Amino acid sequence: MSDSNKRVPTHEEIARRAFEIYLERGGESGGELDDWFAAEKELTESRERDAHEPKTADVTPLRKRAADGKR
Repeated sequence: MSDSNKRVPTHEEIARRAFEIYLERGGESGGELDDWFAAEKELTESRERDAHEPKTADVTPLRKRAADGKR
């Protein structure tokens, strides 16, 4: 899978988020298309941000983590 495909939300993910937006605005009808586009934009932008953020790792030496009782 290419990086661009990883950033594209699925139909199900967009539908789920659009429904959440619908509930957040009181469940009133008439804004379904706006909810869908807002959900799609939000999810896409979130994934693009995540793709560009550096990954952090636990760089604590194993010996120190073992002494602290952490794994």
